[in-house]
Order: sequence, then structure tokens, then C-alpha cells
Amino acid sequence: MKINNYLSPARLRLPGIVLTLLGIVMLLAKYKFNYKPDFLNMKMFAIYSFYIETKTFSMVTNQMLEEFAGIFLLCGLFLIAFSREKVETELTDLLRLKAFILTAYFNLVFIIASALFFFGFGFVGALVVFAVAWLLFYLLTFRYLLYRSEKTKILI
Repeated sequence: MKINNYLSPARLRLPGIVLTLLGIVMLLAKYKFNYKPDFLNMKMFAIYSFYIETKTFSMVTNQMLEEFAGIFLLCGLFLIAFSREKVETELTDLLRLKAFILTAYFNLVFIIASALFFFGFGFVGALVVFAVAWLLFYLLTFRYLLYRSEKTKILI
């Protein structure tokens, strides 16, 4: 079974980069500059909402900048991480698998550390960071392994 049968086409890497950058810009606008555009104040259906009062299965008004930024960031990182290389080989499949296993170890350490050192809503915040961190860690690990394998090929 070839791993690359399940990957996105290589041409989706550029839209992934654009989505990732857009998500980062939106998060910076929200948290650094406190930007909250009125057009993103939307009435949304919520299964569960807890602000001042708890609401279940009801319509709530929410500023959607964070949600859209998070969706763009996650989708962009996913497209970057799981897009084919221009040349896919068995070595590339092996490096992807190795990066995925190393990411599983990272995930375990991150979740255990979060459970030990973050409490209440701090733990929820750590889990939100985790949603992006695992993709980022996988991407960086795979790219590093790929770079290292290319460098050793040149030397041989």
C-alpha cells in the first residue's frame, strides 16, 4: 500500500500556504490589534455555548473571526502537510511514516504535560493549541527528515 495514494495533489500546497498565512493574519488582527469586524458578528446555531449563561441547541450571536482563522489555519496546514512531493518514492513514504510516529510521541508528551500543568480553562486552551501543534510538528519533522535525506544523498 502506497501512502501517496491518500495524499492531496502537490498543486494544493500553494493554496495551503495561502490559507495558513490568512489564518495567521486573522489571529494577529484579533489578538494583537483587537480587530473585530462587524460583518463577522453572526447568529449561529450552537449545540453548546457557555459564556455568561449556558445554552444548548439554540441560536447565539458570536464574533466568528477566531473560528474562521482557526479553520483557515488548520485546513492550510493540513494541505501543506499532506500534499504530495513532486517526486514521491518509497523513501518519501518511509520518511512520512517516521515523521508521523515521532509526531505521535510528541502528541503524547504534549497531552501529558498539559494535563499536569494546565487546569480548568487553561487545559482547554492547551487543547486548542494542540489542534494546530500536531500538524505543525508533523510538517516540520517531515520537512527536516526530507532535507536530511536529500543532504546525505548529495554527499554519497
